Amino acid sequence: GNDAASQSLANTLTARAASFEAAGRNADSGVTLLELAESALLELNSLATRLKEVGIADTNTTNTTADTAALNSEAVFISDTIDSIVSSLTYNGVNVLGTSSRTYNVAINDAGNTQTIQPTTGIAATDINDATNSNNSMDTTIGEITRSLGAVAGSLASLKSYQTVSTTTAAHLTQAAANLQDTDYAEETAKITKQSLLKNYALAMVATANAEEIEKLKLLA
Repeated sequence: GNDAASQSLANTLTARAASFEAAGRNADSGVTLLELAESALLELNSLATRLKEVGIADTNTTNTTADTAALNSEAVFISDTIDSIVSSLTYNGVNVLGTSSRTYNVAINDAGNTQTIQPTTGIAATDINDATNSNNSMDTTIGEITRSLGAVAGSLASLKSYQTVSTTTAAHLTQAAANLQDTDYAEETAKITKQSLLKNYALAMVATANAEEIEKLKLLA
């Protein structure tokens, strides 16, 4: 029914649902940040792998001076690109990657509890000036990228689970509030029907009584 107690509880449930919906949106932002980090890390892995190949090619003693110059140039460009992505990638003004570990807290429920996510464990600057030994440097960088990808995978799995719980809980709470606020139409309809029947019966009784009185008057006349 629509009594005050039911309405009060419905209001409470609606407020909690709104909080869980907000937590779900927070989680969604966190998931987006992590997915951006994942895409960037996969690209960094491709760049680091190419730079490792350049370093190995540089060890070839049959390289000409032009070959070496070309390898050095490519190594520098790739190195600069890796360092730029690591230092400059942001999401909504928040740094996604970096040379040291980054963690962020995301609200996951109506109580304001948080889950820590880690988009990177840190990727040190490559600072490569030529192709020499870049293959060895990239072994370190690829290892850092791999560890970061692991942190992202774990963070995503955790946050997506909390997001599912938040959105599902919000839906259930909203439905529960709606159920409390809904009028029991079957019961109300029965009441209205009963009242209508009583009214019609009363009118019929009055009409019958009136008819009888008219007949009596005719006889007296």
